[in-house]
Amino acid sequence: MTQDKLGLLSADRNKSLWRRVTEGYTSWILYGGLTIFGPWVYVSTTGLPALMLLIGLFSLGHLCLSHGSWKAFAPFLAMTALLLVLGLLRSDFAEAVARGVPLAQAYKGSQLVITGDVTITVPMLLWVICWASIFAARSLSDARAFALFKWFVYVLTALAVVQFMEAITHFGLRQMLSANVSKSRDNMLIVGFSNTNCALLMLFWPLVMVQMSRGRPIVVALTAVALIAAAFVSDTNAHLLALAASAAVFFAVKYWPRALKALAPERVMAVLSLIPMLLFPAIIYGLMQGGLAQKIKTDLLPSWAARIDIWTFAVSRALEKPIWGWGYESSRRFDPMIPNHPHDMALQAWLELGIPGLLLLAAFWFWLFWNMQVRGEVAAPKALPGELRSLDHKHETPAEGNLALRFQPYLMAQATCFLVIGTISYGLWRAWFYCLGALAVMAAVLAIKAARESIKLRI
Repeated sequence: MTQDKLGLLSADRNKSLWRRVTEGYTSWILYGGLTIFGPWVYVSTTGLPALMLLIGLFSLGHLCLSHGSWKAFAPFLAMTALLLVLGLLRSDFAEAVARGVPLAQAYKGSQLVITGDVTITVPMLLWVICWASIFAARSLSDARAFALFKWFVYVLTALAVVQFMEAITHFGLRQMLSANVSKSRDNMLIVGFSNTNCALLMLFWPLVMVQMSRGRPIVVALTAVALIAAAFVSDTNAHLLALAASAAVFFAVKYWPRALKALAPERVMAVLSLIPMLLFPAIIYGLMQGGLAQKIKTDLLPSWAARIDIWTFAVSRALEKPIWGWGYESSRRFDPMIPNHPHDMALQAWLELGIPGLLLLAAFWFWLFWNMQVRGEVAAPKALPGELRSLDHKHETPAEGNLALRFQPYLMAQATCFLVIGTISYGLWRAWFYCLGALAVMAAVLAIKAARESIKLRI
């Protein structure tokens, strides 16, 4: 019997029957969801809301049996909920109801029923579903999370291999499937390939955390090569920038100078996160006023020149209604100058929800980095009613006492990935990207537990 199986049996031995049953049930739900994650995001990354719906519906009980999760995630629960509520209140549906239009008629003619994955009713439903999934991951013991993430490593590795093969064959598998099954357009093949790469990118740092704790860097190197190759072939330089920025944050935090010990890296990143949130609109406005926005376009790649056009137009429109904005999903009214969304979550928040939306989004990122020390996850869990503590519970190993410092670089790198992609690529209301963020949080929770168990087993 392997060492991790022995650890799992040892962890279960002193638990109550109810605890063993609920953990076993949760494990299998997450096993199933994470197993089909690979083929799911390959076929349709934008279909992630459906996958999270499947996982979340079977995990709803964890919203009641949260084991302290509500308290641990309280600020993030509140800020994400407030952002969704603000979007609903600033929708044309809310405005129509305020004018006395019947509810059914107001809903039918509103932006809330846009075809696709942008309707706010989807994120509002998924807010409940996604937090249930995160709470489910948090309820697992270290041993179960370790066994689960070991399997998830195989799933992510297989996805990385497929992405690499697709890159060197220039979407060979996708072209074959398109010719015989889906009949997709060539540009949609590239979009699907890029979206799949984005999903793999968002889970890269949890994968690194677990594999490095196990002393197995080969999978990490393979996945990094696959990500870079796929980004080059699909010409998705946003992924390269996100990976480079997250790597820079990782090494900066990991090797933080002793002379700056009094200045915590998470505090520094919290302040720096305000640059893309609050200063970015001001930077674009400054470029517009000085005429530099048009001048620098000639020296940029076509995709970045297009972004400059979108961002300058978005700032011009936002300045017309700077306080309360134009309303939820109003970006679509400005097509073709703004195709779908402004490709920057801060600009979209300001354009649509005004200063309150922009400040709320900035507060979310500031708070996320400011509290990036995983104190709640690192602390040894308290015994539940009917559950005995293990005999060696009081004997904390030196490695366990230093886990917050070990995990912090990985978590900050993962958050940086999401911040960079959200700043230069996707919109604020994209349901699939919203779900990818939630799945990344769920993976990070599992990775912390798995890495902690791996360290204990190695010791």
